[in-house]
Amino acid sequence: MVRRNRARSSSLFLMELIVAILFFSVFSAVCVQFFVKSHLLSNDANALTHAVNECASTAEMIHTADDLTAAIQILKSLYPDGSYPDMQTDPSEADIVIYYDDTFQPCIKEKAAYLLSLHIKSEGQMIQTDMHVASANSESYLYELSTKHHIARRTDDEER
Repeated sequence: MVRRNRARSSSLFLMELIVAILFFSVFSAVCVQFFVKSHLLSNDANALTHAVNECASTAEMIHTADDLTAAIQILKSLYPDGSYPDMQTDPSEADIVIYYDDTFQPCIKEKAAYLLSLHIKSEGQMIQTDMHVASANSESYLYELSTKHHIARRTDDEER
């Protein structure tokens, strides 16, 4: 009789142990999913922060220029690996693409993870800029920014 009680108690303990292991494995799978989701959200937030900063700083650089040609020259000097238009075709508009790697450092086109696309248009004393940052392998935009800048007229003795 003693043997039967031991068999019953050991099988009950084994069932309890199996249920506990199953319980912890289900909850560990749920916790791993939470960690993965939070990591992905953190990466997306980091990319959005960089995209906003790059658009804002590019807009500020363009606003320092006196005309479209000067704006393109400023961008060429800071981002030499970008894609720039031939200004002989239409000097009033330009489409520019600046390439960034996965850490948002300017890079060549082949290593690009993100693209900053600019459409700059000059109308009289206004420079209008439409820019957006997108992932190199995606069609959706991370961030978009449109700006207008009035070019102040200067007298001959005024310089920047």
